[in-house]
Amino acid sequence: MDFIRKSTPFLLATLSLALAIWQFVTAYSSAEWRNPSGEMTTQWENRVQPLREALPKDATQVGYMDDSALNGDPSLLDVNEFQLMQYSAAPVAIDLGTNHEWIVGNFNDDENLETRLGEKLGKHETQGFGFGLYLIHDLDD
Repeated sequence: MDFIRKSTPFLLATLSLALAIWQFVTAYSSAEWRNPSGEMTTQWENRVQPLREALPKDATQVGYMDDSALNGDPSLLDVNEFQLMQYSAAPVAIDLGTNHEWIVGNFNDDENLETRLGEKLGKHETQGFGFGLYLIHDLDD
């Protein structure tokens, strides 16, 4: 009994040290702390950069639509992506809706997109940037 009482602190210290080393190795091997470009906001900004550069220089406010607008279901709006788009497009203001000449489109499902946009907007031009991102010029506005 005396042996167990004397060895318990040693065993707990050894176990704590082993778990700390395991945690360090796991964090080090994931390399997230060494690679800040792997951070989500930075990745999003890099993805949106070409779209931001394509925005007209005189545009101060543009519309935004995603799958929720095409489906007519506001509950499908991805608020996180909308906020990231607002952040990435600054100083251009992003307004939820299609009441602008220029509209940023962010679609997960771009199958039959032109047809669906035609039904929603009428006459328009689109420029794709990959990852489901589009700059839409509403020609009827």
